Amino acid sequence: MSWLLLLIAGILEGAWIYGVQKSAGFTHIYYTLFAIFSMSASLLLFALAIKTIPTAQAYIIWLAIGVCSICIVDHFIFKQILSAQQLVFLCLIIIGVVGLKLSH
Repeated sequence: MSWLLLLIAGILEGAWIYGVQKSAGFTHIYYTLFAIFSMSASLLLFALAIKTIPTAQAYIIWLAIGVCSICIVDHFIFKQILSAQQLVFLCLIIIGVVGLKLSH
């Protein structure tokens, strides 16, 4: 269950970045509230996950999932191009996360 919470927390990292970018300097209240909610939920879920997952390992995974989700948001929503090299290295990050999970 903790791993699922950590996965959702990492995905929420991408959500709050989306909210911050769309808030236009915190001038659009709905995007600002979305960003604050996503950030708070991400941190809460991370805190719950580290009750059973070692903190250092959980933090690395949280960041890795967050980086991947931010790249996905940037690509699909903000139309930023991902090069083949970037895709390869994102896949390596995902492989590293799966490896950490399997070794736990």
